[in-house]
Amino acid sequence: MHQLPRRLKTPVPLVVDELPAFRRHHVKNVLDLGCGAGRNCLFLAKEGFDLVGLDISGSALRITNARLHKERMANIGLARGTMINLPFGNCCLDTVISISVIHHAVKKDIQKIISEVYRILRKNGMFFTNVASIEDPRHGEGEEVEKNTFRILEAFEEKRFEELHHFLTRHEISEMFACFNNLDVELLREKPHYWKIMATK
Repeated sequence: MHQLPRRLKTPVPLVVDELPAFRRHHVKNVLDLGCGAGRNCLFLAKEGFDLVGLDISGSALRITNARLHKERMANIGLARGTMINLPFGNCCLDTVISISVIHHAVKKDIQKIISEVYRILRKNGMFFTNVASIEDPRHGEGEEVEKNTFRILEAFEEKRFEELHHFLTRHEISEMFACFNNLDVELLREKPHYWKIMATK
């Protein structure tokens, strides 16, 4: 636990900034897709929300679980699984968040993730996420898998690995989120090569 970098122990500012919106919409429960080491889960749980964290990585979930025990958090559940086949029933959650995760896939799988999120959200439920823009300077690097999708060599925590990146246009986002009733999309001020998306069912 002591080896976990500080930045992985603190919530992403994007999530902190959305707290007022969550409260205005009377959000009670939240699913964090790709929860990793649990930084956003723990933050939102401490703010009074019920959380479920889902990740495909068993090691990430073990880290999160250890943090839950250390801080005695009882309002967080963890699940291991993929985002394209969510282990939840229809219309069962108020809000889904996914920070810097869903664009690490080919386009058809991103569409499947969005459809799965729509399925599990209640009426008026919200999906808050951010995705890489086509203006990202990494666009065009690595091996091209399909249009605007590249397998890029990454370096993280002294490890090097290849990871898929799909870079989205504004029009593409509108098409992929067409099932939602309301869609707010903007480029992040502090990170203008990423889109911030809030979609309401």
